[in-house]
Amino acid sequence: MKIKKRFPHILLTVLVILILTKISSALGISPAVVNYNFEPSLRGVIEYTAFEDNPDKELELYVLGDLAEYVKLDKTKLVGGGKFTATIKLPESIETPGKHKIIVGVKEKIDEELAKGTIGTSVIIQAVIVVYIPYPGEYLEIGFRAHDVNIGEPINFELDLTSRGKEDVIAKSKIEIVFQNKTMEVLYLKDREIKSQQAVNLKKTFDTTNYNPGEYNAIAIVDYGKIARAESKFKIGELIIYIVNHTKQIVIGNVKSFDIEIESGWNDQIDGAYAEVFILNESKPLINFKTTSTELTPWERKTITGFFDTSNFAEGFYDANITIFYYGREMGKSSNELVKVQFVEEKEINYILLSLVAIGIILLLVAIVLLIRKYLFKKKRKNEK
Repeated sequence: MKIKKRFPHILLTVLVILILTKISSALGISPAVVNYNFEPSLRGVIEYTAFEDNPDKELELYVLGDLAEYVKLDKTKLVGGGKFTATIKLPESIETPGKHKIIVGVKEKIDEELAKGTIGTSVIIQAVIVVYIPYPGEYLEIGFRAHDVNIGEPINFELDLTSRGKEDVIAKSKIEIVFQNKTMEVLYLKDREIKSQQAVNLKKTFDTTNYNPGEYNAIAIVDYGKIARAESKFKIGELIIYIVNHTKQIVIGNVKSFDIEIESGWNDQIDGAYAEVFILNESKPLINFKTTSTELTPWERKTITGFFDTSNFAEGFYDANITIFYYGREMGKSSNELVKVQFVEEKEINYILLSLVAIGIILLLVAIVLLIRKYLFKKKRKNEK
């Protein structure tokens, strides 16, 4: 019983210790990544620095990975951080081509005496040595990037080509601009010779002046005897705010809220976005109100809210004319949409709620009856035995 009472306090203490351990331990290593292209009998020395806030903390060093046997550390331990070196000595050949990762790790040593009877935690940080073993023949890796813009602004595509094969390649590259599954334009790049284990970064500018706003897909296609492809989506924006959603049903009675979810179609900040709402009955305005104002970052969604008195409304569907006003780059614009809103008496909602509550009570009673029957059945069997 005492253990049960003390358990929450013990658990809280352990959690506090763990949190304080994480906060007080700031372990780091630099450099984080080092890359090597394979060469027979390649030799290299990497100088690492381990960072540790606690000057008395003992650190253990280790190496892992399928090529770990070719890496030697000049130290196996450090106290309070410091420098150490890793020497890599590759053989004449490695059979398996591709990307190989070697892990150089730093781990806080656990004090076994302090850890007895508690949960031992050790902070670990790892650096990576990447060794690229060339593929037989020609082999090209590609990376491709695009970015969002507004109408009339140029897009600068970036295409990274890296020869990972043993043979040089001639790369013939093009970029297809696709909108709604239709190819709108094809951009051609100059043919490039890329030596084995070498990389080039290509750039191509795309003029969006005559293009409509929306989401596009850019497809980079590189022919080097084989075909390599990469895709990148981008948006062309315009100064507009879309009405994504709005309050569709309002219960009559006193002051009620009206929510409008809006979305920016602009690749810059929009300021002072708010809505003015006119609720109409047969095209005649019954009431109008304004919502809160907000700012929108590029492509952001937000909800703005207005309040109005519903006391004089009767049940039924009404038109709501929503106009959004906003500013971007010191230009003022507005968006407009006519939507339907239903006004209902509170009793209708109450009936629905009462029905749901009644169904819930019935299901609960059924569950209780089943549990009682199960209990009585078990008790009867026990008595018979």
